[in-house]
Amino acid sequence: MTNLNEHSQMGSALAAAFNCRETFLNGGTAVAEQKIVPHAVGNLDDFDLPECLKNLSLKKIFEDGHLSDDELEKLKKSHANDNLPLMPTDPTQLDTFLAKINKSVSVELAILKSTPLSEEEYLIRFQNLQVQAAYQLLGECLIGEDIRQMDAHKGLKEKGKSAGKTTKKDAIAAKYPRLGARRSRDFQKLFIENVWEAIKTAFKRGELPTRALALSHGIVKKARTGTEKTGYDLKKWRAKDEDFEATFKKFESTEEIKACSLFCNIGVGTSLLEKFTNIKIVVANEKIERRGKAHRRLYPDCETIIGEIDKQDIFDKIIEANKRHGTKLLLASPPCQEASLMNTSKAKGKTHRAALFEDTLEVIRVVGHDYVFIENVPQWLASRPEAALSILGEKTIGEYVVGELENLGYNVTVGILSAADYETAEDRERAIILACKKELGTWKFAKKHKFRPTVFETIGSLPPLEAGQVCSNLPWHYALDLTPHEIEFLAHTPTGCSAWDNSIMFQPKNKDKSNAKGQFQKGYTRINPAYPSPTITSDSGQIGGLATVHFGRPLSDGIYSDSRVLSIAEILALIGCEADFLEPLNAPGTDKEDFDGLTWENDRLIAPDEHFVREVLGEHVCPKFMLNIMSTLPVPANDNTESNE
Repeated sequence: MTNLNEHSQMGSALAAAFNCRETFLNGGTAVAEQKIVPHAVGNLDDFDLPECLKNLSLKKIFEDGHLSDDELEKLKKSHANDNLPLMPTDPTQLDTFLAKINKSVSVELAILKSTPLSEEEYLIRFQNLQVQAAYQLLGECLIGEDIRQMDAHKGLKEKGKSAGKTTKKDAIAAKYPRLGARRSRDFQKLFIENVWEAIKTAFKRGELPTRALALSHGIVKKARTGTEKTGYDLKKWRAKDEDFEATFKKFESTEEIKACSLFCNIGVGTSLLEKFTNIKIVVANEKIERRGKAHRRLYPDCETIIGEIDKQDIFDKIIEANKRHGTKLLLASPPCQEASLMNTSKAKGKTHRAALFEDTLEVIRVVGHDYVFIENVPQWLASRPEAALSILGEKTIGEYVVGELENLGYNVTVGILSAADYETAEDRERAIILACKKELGTWKFAKKHKFRPTVFETIGSLPPLEAGQVCSNLPWHYALDLTPHEIEFLAHTPTGCSAWDNSIMFQPKNKDKSNAKGQFQKGYTRINPAYPSPTITSDSGQIGGLATVHFGRPLSDGIYSDSRVLSIAEILALIGCEADFLEPLNAPGTDKEDFDGLTWENDRLIAPDEHFVREVLGEHVCPKFMLNIMSTLPVPANDNTESNE
């Protein structure tokens, strides 16, 4: 841990750097009236400051843009013994300043690499080195901002407005003679929000804050997220009070309602419907063969059509089956990857999957179902994927789908709901579209329940496990193996916290002991048992994913229990499935059209089957959420009965 002197050193360095930005950008002359405010970096209260900065108030630096002269003098005097030089306000001196800092960092790195130091001494010296590197990066940022403000002139001219003016290249060379063209370009790409994110990230990871880190794609993207819109305007899609039923209802239709499930996966979301309602899944479609065969095993009375819905022969089979069975209800969960925030691929929105909502609508147009349920990630409503622009025109997917359903004669209810409000211990937000033929009424959302189930009350009674352990009397409750290092840093990670917040010694490392590079800053996080779980995704078997690591119980030696990912049994409980939902998949297949059966070794699934189960469970609709939504279905006889729940 850093001591108080190191805290104040880092604080004074950054404070002085941000403060003198005003006088520096004005050519070394302090301006009393005018102040240059840094690029917007959001509300200071929203920042998760590095530990070494928490004892220094940066409110005036970030929000006011400067300290008063008296405050600056006090700051200089109170840290007069610091080893770091103060950031010069004279721009002609900045080259010399950066040269000193650069030399200091280089020398210290050489010492750390070549000298046998104790662990404590190494940490102290490395933390001082981080401060110097952060100071250097801030200096480079100041130069970059100064250069961006310089007037650009293409060359000297004898006449006209540019007569006698030097080029920007010459101006840079005159002011910063040792800078060079490449560093000049790099410095101009440094913005204060990127630099700040790089410093925070480096201190959390135990790295040096470098220009390369500040310019990296991940840091730039994260910095922009704090200051810019995500590109998805979801306010208009939030459900309104009038979209909900005023009382709880229970589905008790005496007439069997036959349903078709498109993009059915293995049927997680519909697993409670036939048990508790008169809704029966008689037709289903799934693109991936093994998932489709698993659905056949779990729903033996359903005609499951395997293949891509946008292929004509598969589409025709779906239409024929719907008409033959007389389906009245359509359930559809088009692929969410093309709109999901988890998808950072450059191909996002460019594949044919992005337009499969149109195939869903075409099924509705041809069959004419009485009721339609469409589910997807919230961003899907507001997205305009490139592959679907020829269909959408100027509309978003949500606007287009709702408009088409209304044109087909449906009353439409649309909103963004969380499964946690419907008896599920997972805070899984989803965009929901409910459509009902106008002559049948309006299909509204079910009334929200007063209490949200928590992780602890849902899985807290299951036996604790450590990595590699198996609970022999509870099927599906076993812990995946982890390396000794992974177990160690998870054991030192408190409940509700990320391993990135640990001290440097107990942060994620690679096999060669270098710092791990997590895709998400909130990866390696233990879920908080006092709340519903965050969204459970297909990466539930990876400790670096989101909402994958079990909460830990504090032990007497200061570490935490359950250093592992969630077991399959725990995932089933959290998403609202019955404990034996997957059991039919254990039986071996009888022929090539049947599901091949899951394979177990030493009371655990083999790796391919483990991946398969976690992947299909990660792409689920919560069953209790689905059950609640169906409770308000406006059946013809209007025999939904109110409940006093």
